[in-house]
Formats: sequence, C-alpha cells, structure tokens
Amino acid sequence: MNPATDTGRARYDATDVPALRRGLADWYGSAQGVNFYLQAIQLGRQPIRPPGPADKVAHLLAGAETTRLRDGDLWYVDEDLCALLNAAHPSMPAFAPRPQDLPSKVGFAVFADPIAVYAAQEARDDQIVELLARSGGEKMRQASEQLYAGQAPIVAVSWSPATNPHWPAGGLWMSFYAASGLHEQDVFTDPKVLARARGLLPPLTVDNEACLAWRPDGYPVDEFQLPGPDAPMTTLSWARLVFAAFQLAAQVNLAESEQLTTARPERRRTERAGLPPRDVRVARLRRALSADRDSEADQGGREWRHRWVVRGHWRKHWYPSLNDHRPLWIAPYLKGPADAPLIGGDKVTIINTPPAQREGQ
Repeated sequence: MNPATDTGRARYDATDVPALRRGLADWYGSAQGVNFYLQAIQLGRQPIRPPGPADKVAHLLAGAETTRLRDGDLWYVDEDLCALLNAAHPSMPAFAPRPQDLPSKVGFAVFADPIAVYAAQEARDDQIVELLARSGGEKMRQASEQLYAGQAPIVAVSWSPATNPHWPAGGLWMSFYAASGLHEQDVFTDPKVLARARGLLPPLTVDNEACLAWRPDGYPVDEFQLPGPDAPMTTLSWARLVFAAFQLAAQVNLAESEQLTTARPERRRTERAGLPPRDVRVARLRRALSADRDSEADQGGREWRHRWVVRGHWRKHWYPSLNDHRPLWIAPYLKGPADAPLIGGDKVTIINTPPAQREGQ
C-alpha cells in the first residue's frame, strides 16, 4: 500500500465530541448497528470477533461498541498535539503497552487531525457496491463509486478491556473510526436524496479493530511489544499511534489538559437518550513550553563557545513503580551559552501515517 494524502478530512472540535458520542451510541445500539456488523461478518470483513453464529455475534459486537460509547470517558486531542504525534511517532522506541498508558479504563477519543489516512479504494469491496445498488438503485451505485475515490481518515477511537483465555493479564479492544465520506462530500445533487443517504450511516463509522494482550509481570517484553514504524502496517500500528498520543499527553512538560463542560442543551439530549452525561477532557500542547535548557549542568565541565539545537527525540525512561521502561519524548531545545552564536539547526517534517491493511492483530 502506498501512503495516502489527506484531502477531505473531517475536522471536529472538542465541543462536537458529546454529540458525536450520543449519535454513535444511538446508531450502534439500534438495529442499524447490528445490521452493520452482520453485513461485515457475511462479507468477510470482520476478522476480529467472538465465536458463534453470525447473527448472535453481530448483536454482541454492536452491544459491546454501544457500551464503550456509553461508559467511556470522552477525550479530544488538539491539532498541535496531533502535529507533534505525526512528527514524533516514527522514532518512538518499541514498547509493551500497559493499562496505565491509557487515560481511562474505557474511553472514546476524537483527534483534531487524522492519526492515519489511507486511500478508500484500497478498502473497496465489489459486494458492498452491489449491495448498495440493490438497496438504492443506480444513484447509490454512483455515490459509492465516488466515495471509494476519496480518502479514509481515521479520526477517533474507542477502547475497553478485553478477555481471552490465553491472556492471563487480560487485554484491550480498540475500535477505530473513520470519517464517513457520505457526510463530507455532496455525493448527490438532490438535497433530499443526500439527506436520506446520510441517514444510512453516522458521520463516523467503525473502520477496523485491534486486540492486544497486556504483558503479565515477569513475562518477556518482546512478546508483547507493538510493531515498530518499519513493520508492515496493521491495526496494531494504529493502536501504537493512540498509545503514543497519550504518552505525549501525559508528559506535564509537553502537554496539559482541561475539562470542557458539556453545554446544557447537549447534556439534556444526552440524558434523554439514556446516557450518563460526560464532559470532555481536552489534551493539548502547552501554550508556553519551557524550552530553555541552558541551565543544565555540564557534567564534563566543558566551556561551550556556541549554541546548537538538540532535536526532539525519545528516551527509554525507567519507572521503578512499573518495573519497566516507558517511552519519554524529549522536546527540542537549545543547548549552550545564551550569548553564544547559534550553529546548525534542525528541521522537523510532519508526515502522514501510511494506510493500514485490514489486519486485526
């Protein structure tokens, strides 16, 4: 697969998250959500699922996703932190994730910018096109062809604990949401037809999932590490990006968070929908990063005659409380005497995440 360029991404604000969560919980908790998973199973596009008959499994999957949306804490990762994630993740060292690496046991997070983008054509399924054509006629066929010509941006994720008899420490389920091209593009000229078409799908749909096992104490780290940036792209690579985002967000020298109170009208709508009200935690890059590191003591006792840029990099930091190393991002900073001339420099390039293959684990 070749990296895709994001040309039509949906951009959501932190204030959109409660309504998104409410709408998705309503949709996946309805017969539409069950049918969504049933069709995915029948078309061979649901590789991660519990055993059992397709109809029963579809109900289980839809119910589990609805529970994640209902019970999860709400998060929003701002644009600057997404930019840092895109710049920093390729050099992030391999690590075995722990439950403490996520900000909550159950959650739903929306990203200001996609964490991954791939060409929608790579996920094309002729059976789906034919199914749409049978249900909506030639116009729906044309619309589906237009949608497959665009991009699939991964802009949100839900997560919750997962169990497996082979996982002594338990594990994690992640559902990755793509922005629906049906809601981003005017695929129909008739506004009534467009409204009916958009009623078929929510603005975000589950694009794929990942499951991973937590490392039990004493087990080899290598067996539980997420794939590195050079490994073939799978949904575990997307999971790595989510962990990287929250690793960055947890560093108090880099990021800060604030609680955004849900507006009263949306809170009432949420309560009427039978959902517990939730405020949104916004993770953002600090507005004023303390980048001056010139005061660091020079252990070698040298007298520097110039300044230079130390580029941002990851360090494997030992945490005695966890008895484990965790990735720690060291932000770019200037080193050397404040009145010395600056030499060299560094350039940080923001890149798009390569598209993912439809692999579960």
